[in-house]
Amino acid sequence: MQITGPPGTPAADHPHDPLIGGVRDFQQHTAPGLRPELARLAREGQSPAQLFITCADSRLVPNVITNSGPGELFTVRNIGNLVPPPDDSVSAAIEYAVDILQVGTIAVCGHSGCGAMQSLLHGAHRREGLARTPLTRWLRHGQDSLQRVRHSPARLAGAAAPVDALERLCLTNVVQQLDNLRAHPSVRRRLATGALRLTGLYFDLSKAQTYLLTRNGRTFSPVRPHLESAA
Repeated sequence: MQITGPPGTPAADHPHDPLIGGVRDFQQHTAPGLRPELARLAREGQSPAQLFITCADSRLVPNVITNSGPGELFTVRNIGNLVPPPDDSVSAAIEYAVDILQVGTIAVCGHSGCGAMQSLLHGAHRREGLARTPLTRWLRHGQDSLQRVRHSPARLAGAAAPVDALERLCLTNVVQQLDNLRAHPSVRRRLATGALRLTGLYFDLSKAQTYLLTRNGRTFSPVRPHLESAA
């Protein structure tokens, strides 16, 4: 039986809480192996090479799909992996990553079945009575993606067209957010010197397959494993 308590009951009073259980497992099995590297990072500070902007969706785990560890990714997550016009939170993270950490790459990673893009398609950000909620205000930053997908949709390589309207928008949204990034002063300055590169990624959840935006700026090609050397 699940042990419950009144609101605000300390987590220690909930021995079956899955979050605390996960923390206990980390402390027992994972922390000992990570401790030396984390101790080094604590002494020397962080110096990630990439800023990774992606969705807050729980099914997408940046360090897993990029095979990266502590200190390697400076990550920004929000609903719909959006890069709004100057915004205190996202813009501050971009400025810090580019000007202070001097990352060499910024990646925007979208994914299949994105609930934020689904909400945009259904017009949730425009419904009367919802227009003033934090979520619907945030989704308005996806309007440019909605406009773009009507006249210049992105697609997966080898497909005549994405399978449905949601996939079209999820893909096109990545392209739009890269354009939004280019409008940020810090990004614009570093791009002009050749010290910064922008990358578009798309992750298909059902296939566990990552796609990379090609140079034409509208097509995503699958990222293939390195071929093993012949014995």
